[in-house]
Formats: sequence, structure tokens, C-alpha cells
Amino acid sequence: MQHLGEKWQTYDLRGERIMDGGFFAVDEPRPEKVTRYFGGCAIMLYRFRDGEVEYLFQQRSALVWNALKWDTSAGGHINYNEKTIEAAVRETREELGITLEKTKLEFCARFVRGDALVNLFFYDYTGKKDDFKFDDQEVSDVKWVKESEFKDFWPNLKTHLQNDEYFKFALSEMTQKIHKNHE
Repeated sequence: MQHLGEKWQTYDLRGERIMDGGFFAVDEPRPEKVTRYFGGCAIMLYRFRDGEVEYLFQQRSALVWNALKWDTSAGGHINYNEKTIEAAVRETREELGITLEKTKLEFCARFVRGDALVNLFFYDYTGKKDDFKFDDQEVSDVKWVKESEFKDFWPNLKTHLQNDEYFKFALSEMTQKIHKNHE
């Protein structure tokens, strides 16, 4: 959840981490022209069941931006001087109440979305218990969506995910990869 006073890691226009003073203060006004990006991460949990890939989506709570829209399993900003992988684990713990093993997070892509440089990770949750807890009030619900249900589910996603060709491509590629691993 966004809190005043937080400092987020920033990156230059080449995607390199800015170290000395390289942070974006949450309460700082955003410039019209992007001169640096703040770091973010998105995590997609998946499982393979009954010959099909399922992805976990979270429904945003009524208290946050994109209220009641569906989003990636977890995600958010990277704190100043925090490693991207650590941010992915932290955001998942904060939003879903589960702890992921860093070594099992699979980096997929890095792309620009507005003034954010987003790192997309996938995590195999096959065989694990659905023991999700929404303690921070950012998430109101979660739903496993089968690949065969994507077309019908897609309009429920928050708008920028619906229109994000990088995200759509990454899901498609990962789904194919998972199937190959289970042949």
C-alpha cells in the first residue's frame, strides 16, 4: 500500500538503477515529462492442474486505486536500495500473506508502463495450499483463472493490463512453456 514518506528506487531512461539520491518520494509531484522511472514488480503465480495452466489474479480492494478491478497475483514498487527480487517477495507477502522462495521466482520481462519500469516474475504454485491472507487491505479476493477462461476473464482486468501487449505476450509464452514442461 502506498504510504507518505516512502522512497522508491528510480532508474534512468536506459533502465540503470540510480544510486546516489535515486529515489522517488511518494508525496513528490510527478513531472509531466518522464526523466526517470520508479521501479516496480509484478508477480504471477501459476499452477498446472488437470492438463491446464491456471494463473492467480487478485481483486483490488475498494480502498485502493483500481478499486475492485482484477490485477496480477501481487505487485508494487521497489523501495530505495531494495533488490528487485526482494521487492517481489515482500509485495507478495504483504498482499497475499505468503512467502515465496527467491530462487524459484522466474524473471520474465522488464517493460515501461507510464513512469514505472516493471519487472515481471512468474512463480510455480503447483501443489501448494491456497492459504492467502489479505492483511494490508489492498486485496479483497483472489481467483485462479484457467487458460481456457482467459478470453472471458480479460475484460475484468484493470484497463492498463487489458491493453498491455507485453503482459499478454508474457502470459502466452509462459503458458506454452509450462505445457512443454508437462509433456
